[in-house]
Amino acid sequence: MRPAWWRDAPGVTAESGWACGWSTTAGPDFASAPDSPAHARAVADLASAAGVAAAAWARQVHGGTALRADGPGCLGDADALWTARPGLAVVGRGADCPLVLVMGPDAAGAGRWGFAHASWRSTVAGITGGLLADMAADGMRPDRTRAVIAPSAGPCCYEVGPEVAAAARDHFGAAASDWFPLLGDGRAFDLWRAAARELETGGVPAAAIRPSGICTICGTGPYPSHRREQGRAGRFAALSGGRV
Repeated sequence: MRPAWWRDAPGVTAESGWACGWSTTAGPDFASAPDSPAHARAVADLASAAGVAAAAWARQVHGGTALRADGPGCLGDADALWTARPGLAVVGRGADCPLVLVMGPDAAGAGRWGFAHASWRSTVAGITGGLLADMAADGMRPDRTRAVIAPSAGPCCYEVGPEVAAAARDHFGAAASDWFPLLGDGRAFDLWRAAARELETGGVPAAAIRPSGICTICGTGPYPSHRREQGRAGRFAALSGGRV
């Protein structure tokens, strides 16, 4: 039985073999240092809730590095992790930044599972596309891949300055201009749309990409928000892995 603080990702069933979901503020707090015993205990609780044996995580640094996880524990500095090992999950933490969860099979049907921490800095560094490319290079078929975007800052609230839009255009070209809708007198960054565009560019069908649609800043759901709580927020975590 799942604990009350666990949320299964929308549209993902146990029969799929994909352990995919996230915690809430009622669950473990992931605000402790990634290499601390407290963080390891929080990850263990999350893995147990998801029904997987173990999990790997990283020190998220708002960059563009993706790493392969072949065993549990803290793997170093990275903003995306993936694995091909059943029973092992990868875990990312957030409090406004999107966590993009990915699952797809290879030609023989064996799974690949991953996540990307798609903060604005990681997004303009190409983190989601880089994760997908690494998984595809290992045999995952993007055309049969599914993705879920966990609760995070939405385009309704995530206001940014012109330097962010300029950085996105520098990396992605003119297409990025559509990711910055008007928000009051400024502009928001639609990180959900940016992640979906990277996934689609990498070959994932649009119909297989499912944003949760929950904004951590203005939403009523039980999720921490760095912006809303002005730096006093805890952290929740999302998990992507293969069940044994």
